[in-house]
Amino acid sequence: MLKPIWLSLCLLVVPSLLCADPLTQADLEELRERLKAIQAGTQLMQDKRFKAAVDAFQSALQSEDAAMDLYLKCVEQADFIDLDKKGQEFRDWKRDNEEHLKSAEFRQALRHQLRWLSLTMRAAARPEDVQKLAPEAQEAVRAIVQNAGKLEGQGGVLSRSVLESVFARCYKLGDLPLKNWPTSPMQVTAIYDQLILPPLRKPSSIVALSEAWDLRMQTEAAMIEYFSGDRKRDSPAAAIAKFRSTTLPNLQWRKEIDLFQSGDQRAAALRMLTHINENMTHNNAPTWIEEFQSLVNPDAAKSKALEQ
Repeated sequence: MLKPIWLSLCLLVVPSLLCADPLTQADLEELRERLKAIQAGTQLMQDKRFKAAVDAFQSALQSEDAAMDLYLKCVEQADFIDLDKKGQEFRDWKRDNEEHLKSAEFRQALRHQLRWLSLTMRAAARPEDVQKLAPEAQEAVRAIVQNAGKLEGQGGVLSRSVLESVFARCYKLGDLPLKNWPTSPMQVTAIYDQLILPPLRKPSSIVALSEAWDLRMQTEAAMIEYFSGDRKRDSPAAAIAKFRSTTLPNLQWRKEIDLFQSGDQRAAALRMLTHINENMTHNNAPTWIEEFQSLVNPDAAKSKALEQ
C-alpha cells in the first residue's frame, strides 16, 4: 500500500527539524556583512533615484512645456510601462485627454505641484533644517495666490499630496520620511503654523511676524475664493462672505495673541480691545474676552482656575 504523499513529505521534514543547526559566530558575522552589503546597495539605488528626480524636476520647472513633457513621461512610465500596458494604450490615453493636456491652467498647476514636490524632497533630505525652507515655502504659496485667477479648476491638482502625484510615483518617492512638513501647497494652515510663523515669534521679528499673519489671511481668503467647492455649483461670493464674517475675525484675534506673546504687548493689547469691541456679535467674543483677561491679569486667571 502506497503511503500518502503528505506522510512522505512529513518523513522528509521531521529529521531536519530534529537536528538543530544553530548559527556559529562565523555564520553571524557573515550574515551581518551580507546585510551591510545589501543595505549599501539599496542606499546607492535610492541616492541615484533621488538625484535623477532632482535633476528631472529642476529641468521641468524651467517652463510649462518642460513640465508637461516630464508629466507625459511620468504618466507613460508609472501608469503604462510599469503596469505592462501596451504603447498603443498610452497613445490612446493621450488622444482621449488631448484637450485637457493642452490646458494652460493645468500646465501651470503642474509647475506649482513640481515646485512643492522639490521642496518636499529637500525637507525629507534635511529634516533638521526644515524651517530654513520657510521663505521658499511662503513664496511658493504666494505664487499660487498671485496666479489664482489663472488656475481655475486646478484645486484638485494643487490640493493633492505631492507624494501621490505621478511625478512621485514615477520616481518612487511616495515613502519619503517627512516630519512637520505639509505635503500640499494648499495646506495653508499647516504651512504657516509649522513653518513660517514659529521662527518669527521673537521681539526682533515683530514686524515680520505681523506681515506673515497678514499674508496668511490674504492667502486663506484667496484659497476660499478660488479653490473651495465646485465653482460651477457653489457661489464663491457666499464662501468668501462666510470667511470674512466668521473665520477672518478669528485669524485676526490669533494674530494679536501671537504678537502679544512675542513681545508686542502694549500695542497688541490695545488692538485686541478694539477687535472685541468691533466684533461683539461674533460667536467667539466671550472666549476672546476670557483670553484677554488671562493675558493682562494672569494671576487672577490662575486663581479662577484653582477655584473651579
